[in-house]
Amino acid sequence: MAARRSSKGRDGAQPPEQASRDRHEFVAEAEEILERMTGDLSLLDEQRREGGEVDPDLVNRVFRSAHSLKGLAGMFGLDAISQLAHHLEDILDGLRLGRIPLESPAVDLLEAGGGLLGGLLDHIEHGSDTTEEDVLSVQAFIERIDAAMRAPAEPARDALEEIALDASFLRALTEYEEHRLRENLRRGRHLVLVHASFGIDHFEEGLAELTSVLRESGEVVSTLPTPGASPESEIRFSLLVGTEVEADRLRGQVEGHAAEVEWVGRRGEPVPDTAPAAETSSDAGPPIGASAQARPLEDHTAREAPAAHTDHTAREAPAAHTDHTATEVPAAHADSSSIESLRSISDTVRVDIRKLDELMNLVGELVIQRNAVGTLANRLSANLQTARVGAELGKIHKALDRKLKELQAGVLDVRMVPLRQVFEKLARVVRRLRRDLGKDVALEFSGADTELDKLIVEQLIDPLVHIVRNAFDHAIESPEERVVAGKPSRGTLRIGASQRGNHVVIEVSDDGRGMRVDAIRARAVARGLVGADETLTRKEVMNLVFEAGLSTAESVSETSGRGVGMDVVRANLAELGGMVDLVSEAGRGTTVTITLPITLAIIQALIVGVGDERFALPLNAVLETMRVDPEQIGRSEGREILDLRGEPLALRRLGEEFEIPCASRGEAQFVVVLGMGEQRLGLLVDRLEGQQDTVIKPIKGPYQQLRGITGATEYGDHGAILVVDVSAVIGDALRRREAA
Repeated sequence: MAARRSSKGRDGAQPPEQASRDRHEFVAEAEEILERMTGDLSLLDEQRREGGEVDPDLVNRVFRSAHSLKGLAGMFGLDAISQLAHHLEDILDGLRLGRIPLESPAVDLLEAGGGLLGGLLDHIEHGSDTTEEDVLSVQAFIERIDAAMRAPAEPARDALEEIALDASFLRALTEYEEHRLRENLRRGRHLVLVHASFGIDHFEEGLAELTSVLRESGEVVSTLPTPGASPESEIRFSLLVGTEVEADRLRGQVEGHAAEVEWVGRRGEPVPDTAPAAETSSDAGPPIGASAQARPLEDHTAREAPAAHTDHTAREAPAAHTDHTATEVPAAHADSSSIESLRSISDTVRVDIRKLDELMNLVGELVIQRNAVGTLANRLSANLQTARVGAELGKIHKALDRKLKELQAGVLDVRMVPLRQVFEKLARVVRRLRRDLGKDVALEFSGADTELDKLIVEQLIDPLVHIVRNAFDHAIESPEERVVAGKPSRGTLRIGASQRGNHVVIEVSDDGRGMRVDAIRARAVARGLVGADETLTRKEVMNLVFEAGLSTAESVSETSGRGVGMDVVRANLAELGGMVDLVSEAGRGTTVTITLPITLAIIQALIVGVGDERFALPLNAVLETMRVDPEQIGRSEGREILDLRGEPLALRRLGEEFEIPCASRGEAQFVVVLGMGEQRLGLLVDRLEGQQDTVIKPIKGPYQQLRGITGATEYGDHGAILVVDVSAVIGDALRRREAA
């Protein structure tokens, strides 16, 4: 499935390196189109569910996305993707032209088709050619589309015969414009023609401004360049508008544009007194739309689609109709326009995340070298013989430090992406669950512009999908149950994100039945996770749902209830340095809170000492530090605690966590107060040795997975030291119950 446009070797085969680059280039561009398409499909689905009018511009955007994807796949020789996109394009074309009703089962297939396209792109990204199974899946889905589109439609009387428009004008309309005209008539809107003339050297700006004003009052169905009593230096347009605004009010809105408003009534109806009569002067020229060749048709998609894939361009709907007069411009203007059109519209550059990773690694190496320069400068400054050199080197170190921080911030900023990408994917999951489970659930988002590191965002999707599935399957009741419980029949699922310091907090809350603490405890006892006579707080019982193999579902379903899911959520988030917590109230609902660091790249760390060992603690999880005497440490239920301003703080000894000989319990120590989300823990250490920027490197070798350790970093002359996984330490401490 190599790209056909790529260079080939002497034997006609494509070089592997070029094939890989082309494949990655295709996937990057196709994924961008598909994300835009699926986001618009989400909006389309919401409009369908609300039962209101579907925005025609929205349908056109989805159509253009499918059309672009088809052309792109065809250019790279990916027939399966091209054929599938082509058939999705057929559905959208039928929808926007009125051949397929919004309630058609064919429209229901659009989202599933987008999911199938995403799966094909995933295979290509990982270096796999299209398998026979992929081809069969695409063919089976295309057959479903064909069957859904063969449903007969009831013939209806043509409403265009009822309006008092010249027949030549109607013949000049495209099929799409005819459909939009019928739709405006079906909704009982008024039809008006707005006539205006513009200087030929600036008509595009004037026409765009007038069109924008008219769109505030209705829909601009068509824009036609028309002959009329205008000087040779001007060009005249007539805009057909469907509106609910009366003619007098519309005339006032366009008063500043020197435009005339003409009422278009039904045949046999008198023209309203508020509307001016149609122009009848002898110098007015031929009737509007006297020739279908008076304007060029559909040159929007002719520019978008590759030459080999222009079969749909004739039916493409323009988003605005200002392009139709392009051939009316004098040659000098046309030449200038064609030259300018070669320039890129956007300043955006698509960058492979792997290149950003390489750049970040280089920045990390510079951070390590900067720390070494700082250490050397301090050593030189401490010696009287080299103090002057040390001072000069210290100045260089400070300047390097400032510039390196700017570079680091710039690279991190490029890696940040909004959570809107994740939310749009979750919206597709929710729509599918609505259909599969028959539950009416409203989905509400907030904080979609909150940003996270791209790599964290990608790893976050699966945990969030698990949480949303559980909310649908376990938490939110059926409409009948909700009515009996005195709730609205429609449930609500809210997903919000916000930034708190160096962390991002994501909350997923529902208004369902809440968690049954007694059922969770009974299942945990039956599975041997806790003892029958063991005392647990409500919080500890609820946290048992994160244990592997625990499910309170009465029956197994395809959605959840197999005893897996929430344990996977906790494990995946722990790998990202994050934590998950939940709060639930019976009959009111459940809130799952995820706390994540903004980035896992370069972080500031607090260096602590235990015995002869040193560890790095991510500073974004350190709330405060303090020195404590032995008599300040108390015990409760077998656990060490500290009275922190009237609140009990659980304590753990870092040396005991890793079985390291450390200071005796009779000596003064330091407490590092760690925080993740709402969770707090005090970590007892022997020494505090300062702060530094660190680059976390993965541990390689036979011991790659060490519980409580997330990686290693270099610490000056002391070599490599281990970086503590704060989320794992806090999680283990809160789950562990020591004997009194």
